[in-house]
Amino acid sequence: MMYRAKLKRDLDRWTDMGLISKQAAEAMIEDHDGRAGNFNIGGVLLMLSAVLVSAAILLLVAANWQAIPRLVKVSCLILLIWGFHGGAAFCLAQGRQASGHALLVLGAASFGAALSLVGQLYHLSGDLLDLVYLWIGMASLSCVLFRSGAMAAFVGVLALGLAAATLDQFDFSWTPETVWTPPLLAALVTCLALFTGNIRVQHISGLLILGWLGWIYAEVMQSGLAMVYVALGVAAFAASALPLLARYMSVQIAGFHGLLLAAMGLFILNIDYDHGLSLALVAVTAVGISIVALVLRGRHDGVVRALAYLIFAGEILYLSFTTIDSLLGTSGFFLIAGVIVALLALGVSQMEKLLGTRKRPMAVEGRGRS
Repeated sequence: MMYRAKLKRDLDRWTDMGLISKQAAEAMIEDHDGRAGNFNIGGVLLMLSAVLVSAAILLLVAANWQAIPRLVKVSCLILLIWGFHGGAAFCLAQGRQASGHALLVLGAASFGAALSLVGQLYHLSGDLLDLVYLWIGMASLSCVLFRSGAMAAFVGVLALGLAAATLDQFDFSWTPETVWTPPLLAALVTCLALFTGNIRVQHISGLLILGWLGWIYAEVMQSGLAMVYVALGVAAFAASALPLLARYMSVQIAGFHGLLLAAMGLFILNIDYDHGLSLALVAVTAVGISIVALVLRGRHDGVVRALAYLIFAGEILYLSFTTIDSLLGTSGFFLIAGVIVALLALGVSQMEKLLGTRKRPMAVEGRGRS
């Protein structure tokens, strides 16, 4: 909705400037509104309903209601699984995308409930991780067969739960399961997001990787690793701003999480180096990263802009608290930082004006030739 409002304002301005006709502007708005990926409150409500019904099914199975015979319980869940998936196939074939994806979520939830119920009733060997592995596998298969973005998100939620359960079951210790499960799950979620076109699900992959890297640092506790996080995060973010890569939304999401990784590394370094020259270097690095982020992607990406502001403000506030015993030193740092940022702002604004004056004559010349 925010993008539509901005698009409408830009089209109105371009129409007033005579760059496009009113009919062309209206056609662009109609095309935007007609695309299936746009916000639809009916589809959102259907998905919320599917989530609530799924929770009800899972809780009912967890209660293991004794008044219902075993055979009836299992038969009902099998019917629900096939019924929801059959209904999803019918709705998708009829073009009812929201209903189809909601039914797929219900079918996947019913499958997980069936796994839990069978384990309860027949006391099958195995643990929670085995159940969730099988659940994720079948949900991924459903996602691929129906090419459902909603199912990609469902798999992502299961992946978060599985990663947390794996770390908890092995007491956050260094084992093959804890080392390899989160990155493999992140790769699975990313592949499903790209395959289904629901690129926003890739944010879940980023959260999995960030949590995994945070756990690795908690095991190692070396400042050098935090520096590596900062370097890798900045490199990933800078790569996402390259013209050849910036057009891809998946790359933009990866760059945003790279900036988050750099912020996490800076947070750790601020804890490890809380005084002296080391603290000053960390502070300068944090301010520099926030400025670079604003220059590279801050103009067109509100989320990156907000994160850059947060890094800058957090570092400044942290410095003010850690150097409170030396107000003169803090004042001097703020003065120098303010002058540097002001000079950078002046230089960037002059560059933008210069580029703008060069582009306008070219645009006018192009219209004159046409």
